Amino acid sequence: MASFSDQLKQAFTALGQTPTGEISGRYRMEAALAAAPAANRLPPPAPGRRLIALGIGASLPLAVLEYAASVCRRLQADLLLLCADAQRLHPLISAHQQLLAGISCEAEDLPRVNRRSVARVLERRSRVLFAISGTPDDPVRCLVPGKGGLFGGESPVPVVVVGEHQEPTRQPAAN
Repeated sequence: MASFSDQLKQAFTALGQTPTGEISGRYRMEAALAAAPAANRLPPPAPGRRLIALGIGASLPLAVLEYAASVCRRLQADLLLLCADAQRLHPLISAHQQLLAGISCEAEDLPRVNRRSVARVLERRSRVLFAISGTPDDPVRCLVPGKGGLFGGESPVPVVVVGEHQEPTRQPAAN
Protein backbone atom coordinates (compact mmCIF):
# COMPACT_ATOMS: atom_id res chain seq x y z
CA MET A 1 0.00 0.00 0.00
CA ALA A 2 1.33 3.47 -0.95
CA SER A 3 1.81 6.05 1.71
CA PHE A 4 -0.32 9.14 1.84
CA SER A 5 2.55 11.37 0.61
CA ASP A 6 3.09 9.07 -2.41
CA GLN A 7 -0.61 9.31 -3.24
CA LEU A 8 -0.42 13.12 -3.06
CA LYS A 9 2.61 13.14 -5.36
CA GLN A 10 0.77 10.95 -7.87
CA ALA A 11 -2.30 13.18 -7.71
CA PHE A 12 -0.26 16.35 -8.30
CA THR A 13 1.66 14.71 -11.12
CA ALA A 14 -1.58 13.63 -12.77
CA LEU A 15 -3.03 17.09 -12.27
CA GLY A 16 0.03 18.69 -13.88
CA GLN A 17 -0.29 16.45 -16.96
CA THR A 18 -3.99 16.96 -17.60
CA PRO A 19 -5.17 19.64 -19.99
CA THR A 20 -6.37 22.62 -17.97
CA GLY A 21 -8.35 24.33 -20.69
CA GLU A 22 -8.33 25.45 -24.25
CA ILE A 23 -5.45 27.04 -26.08
CA SER A 24 -5.58 30.82 -25.98
CA GLY A 25 -8.32 32.34 -28.08
CA ARG A 26 -5.74 34.55 -29.78
CA TYR A 27 -4.43 31.68 -31.91
CA ARG A 28 -7.93 30.76 -33.06
CA MET A 29 -8.67 34.39 -33.87
CA GLU A 30 -5.48 34.74 -35.94
CA ALA A 31 -6.24 31.50 -37.78
CA ALA A 32 -9.77 32.68 -38.53
CA LEU A 33 -8.49 36.03 -39.80
CA ALA A 34 -5.96 34.32 -42.04
CA ALA A 35 -8.68 32.08 -43.49
CA ALA A 36 -11.15 34.95 -44.04
CA PRO A 37 -11.40 36.54 -47.48
CA ALA A 38 -9.28 39.66 -47.90
CA ALA A 39 -12.36 41.89 -48.27
CA ASN A 40 -13.62 40.85 -44.81
CA ARG A 41 -10.32 41.32 -42.96
CA LEU A 42 -10.06 44.15 -40.52
CA PRO A 43 -6.76 45.84 -39.68
CA PRO A 44 -5.39 44.87 -36.29
CA PRO A 45 -6.17 47.29 -33.49
CA ALA A 46 -3.57 50.03 -33.15
CA PRO A 47 -3.46 50.46 -29.33
CA GLY A 48 -1.13 47.47 -28.85
CA ARG A 49 1.17 48.21 -31.76
CA ARG A 50 4.62 49.65 -31.37
CA LEU A 51 5.42 53.19 -32.50
CA ILE A 52 8.21 54.86 -34.43
CA ALA A 53 8.54 58.58 -33.61
CA LEU A 54 9.17 60.85 -36.60
CA GLY A 55 10.17 64.47 -36.09
CA ILE A 56 8.59 66.88 -38.57
CA GLY A 57 9.90 70.41 -39.00
CA ALA A 58 9.12 72.96 -41.72
CA SER A 59 9.61 70.32 -44.40
CA LEU A 60 9.51 66.57 -44.70
CA PRO A 61 11.92 65.08 -47.27
CA LEU A 62 10.53 62.16 -49.23
CA ALA A 63 13.57 60.00 -48.41
CA VAL A 64 12.90 60.40 -44.69
CA LEU A 65 9.23 59.49 -45.05
CA GLU A 66 10.08 56.49 -47.24
CA TYR A 67 12.56 55.27 -44.63
CA ALA A 68 10.02 55.68 -41.83
CA ALA A 69 7.31 53.86 -43.81
CA SER A 70 9.61 50.95 -44.69
CA VAL A 71 10.71 50.57 -41.07
CA CYS A 72 7.10 50.65 -39.90
CA ARG A 73 6.18 47.88 -42.33
CA ARG A 74 9.17 45.71 -41.38
CA LEU A 75 8.62 46.13 -37.63
CA GLN A 76 4.80 46.16 -37.84
CA ALA A 77 4.67 49.53 -36.14
CA ASP A 78 2.75 52.78 -36.52
CA LEU A 79 4.03 56.37 -36.73
CA LEU A 80 4.02 58.94 -33.97
CA LEU A 81 4.47 62.31 -35.66
CA LEU A 82 6.15 64.89 -33.44
CA CYS A 83 5.65 68.46 -34.61
CA ALA A 84 5.59 72.00 -33.28
CA ASP A 85 2.70 73.15 -35.48
CA ALA A 86 -0.10 70.72 -36.27
CA GLN A 87 -1.47 73.11 -38.93
CA ARG A 88 1.54 72.42 -41.18
CA LEU A 89 1.40 68.68 -40.61
CA HIS A 90 -1.62 67.83 -42.75
CA PRO A 91 -0.33 69.29 -46.06
CA LEU A 92 3.03 67.54 -45.61
CA ILE A 93 1.48 64.12 -44.96
CA SER A 94 -1.58 64.22 -47.23
CA ALA A 95 0.56 64.23 -50.38
CA HIS A 96 1.96 60.80 -49.42
CA GLN A 97 -1.18 58.81 -48.53
CA GLN A 98 -0.25 55.89 -50.79
CA LEU A 99 3.17 55.60 -49.20
CA LEU A 100 1.58 55.47 -45.74
CA ALA A 101 -1.18 53.01 -46.66
CA GLY A 102 -1.70 50.54 -43.82
CA ILE A 103 0.27 52.60 -41.30
CA SER A 104 -1.65 54.46 -38.63
CA CYS A 105 -0.34 57.95 -37.94
CA GLU A 106 -0.79 59.68 -34.61
CA ALA A 107 0.30 63.29 -34.12
CA GLU A 108 1.71 64.85 -30.98
CA ASP A 109 1.68 68.65 -31.01
CA LEU A 110 4.54 69.93 -28.86
CA PRO A 111 3.96 73.17 -26.92
CA ARG A 112 7.69 73.94 -27.09
CA VAL A 113 10.47 72.35 -29.08
CA ASN A 114 13.22 71.58 -26.63
CA ARG A 115 14.97 68.51 -25.33
CA ARG A 116 12.87 68.28 -22.17
CA SER A 117 9.47 68.42 -23.91
CA VAL A 118 10.44 65.87 -26.57
CA ALA A 119 11.92 63.54 -23.94
CA ARG A 120 8.74 63.78 -21.84
CA VAL A 121 6.56 62.80 -24.79
CA LEU A 122 8.78 59.82 -25.58
CA GLU A 123 8.97 58.72 -21.94
CA ARG A 124 5.16 58.78 -21.63
CA ARG A 125 4.83 56.54 -24.66
CA SER A 126 6.32 53.21 -23.63
CA ARG A 127 5.64 51.67 -27.04
CA VAL A 128 8.08 53.94 -28.92
CA LEU A 129 10.95 51.86 -30.30
CA PHE A 130 13.11 54.70 -31.62
CA ALA A 131 12.89 58.19 -33.11
CA ILE A 132 13.79 59.44 -36.59
CA SER A 133 15.20 62.87 -37.37
CA GLY A 134 15.44 63.98 -40.99
CA THR A 135 15.85 67.75 -40.99
CA PRO A 136 17.84 70.14 -38.78
CA ASP A 137 14.66 71.90 -37.60
CA ASP A 138 12.58 68.87 -36.56
CA PRO A 139 11.85 68.35 -32.84
CA VAL A 140 13.73 65.04 -32.58
CA ARG A 141 17.02 66.65 -33.65
CA CYS A 142 17.47 68.10 -30.15
CA LEU A 143 17.93 64.53 -28.83
CA VAL A 144 20.94 63.87 -31.07
CA PRO A 145 24.17 63.64 -29.04
CA GLY A 146 26.12 66.84 -29.12
CA LYS A 147 22.94 68.97 -29.12
CA GLY A 148 22.44 68.65 -25.35
CA GLY A 149 22.61 72.15 -23.96
CA LEU A 150 21.33 72.70 -20.46
CA PHE A 151 19.20 69.56 -20.27
CA GLY A 152 21.66 67.22 -21.96
CA GLY A 153 21.80 63.58 -21.11
CA GLU A 154 20.61 60.30 -22.42
CA SER A 155 17.72 60.16 -24.86
CA PRO A 156 14.79 57.99 -23.70
CA VAL A 157 14.92 56.15 -27.05
CA PRO A 158 17.57 55.64 -29.72
CA VAL A 159 17.63 58.35 -32.41
CA VAL A 160 18.26 57.64 -36.10
CA VAL A 161 19.34 60.58 -38.27
CA VAL A 162 18.31 60.14 -41.90
CA GLY A 163 19.63 62.39 -44.64
CA GLU A 164 22.58 63.30 -46.72
CA HIS A 165 25.90 62.37 -45.17
CA GLN A 166 28.23 65.30 -45.39
CA GLU A 167 31.92 64.92 -44.83
CA PRO A 168 33.36 67.59 -42.57
CA THR A 169 35.35 70.13 -44.50
CA ARG A 170 39.01 70.11 -43.64
CA GLN A 171 41.36 72.98 -44.01
CA PRO A 172 44.62 72.13 -45.75
CA ALA A 173 47.49 71.97 -43.30
CA ALA A 174 49.82 74.93 -43.45
CA ASN A 175 53.43 73.94 -44.09
